[in-house]
Amino acid sequence: MDNNIVDGLRKRYPKLHPLIFQRSLEHASNVTHLFDILESIPKKYPITWDEDSKCWIRLKDFTFQNKFLEELK
Repeated sequence: MDNNIVDGLRKRYPKLHPLIFQRSLEHASNVTHLFDILESIPKKYPITWDEDSKCWIRLKDFTFQNKFLEELK
């Protein structure tokens, strides 16, 4: 990816935690996808990466209790 564009996006999102930015960069296939990922980050935490939808999602059940119960069925 073009470093100038990535640096520009870092400046555009100064309040975003650097680790979330880096993980978004790793998941993005191109700079357009990176921009879409960054624009869709939920405003409230906790968040996690959803591999199916290729974006960050807000966790309502941060214990993952519901997910584990579904897998046991």
